[in-house]
Amino acid sequence: MLSRYHTALSNKGLVALSTPYIDAFGAGVVITAAHTIYRGEINSQHTTNDKVIAVVGADFPLSYFQK
Repeated sequence: MLSRYHTALSNKGLVALSTPYIDAFGAGVVITAAHTIYRGEINSQHTTNDKVIAVVGADFPLSYFQK
């Protein structure tokens, strides 16, 4: 999980996709999509130089991408 966090930080402003891997909780082979979250600004304009406060990720079964 930590490597996906670092991948998202290395690709600020983009969706970072992991390589397929076997989910530890039994979901089978999954791919993680991760994106950085920035601190809110009054003007709602962000750049990749802004402070990242979190990374959000979601796992998708590999079969989802085969459809």
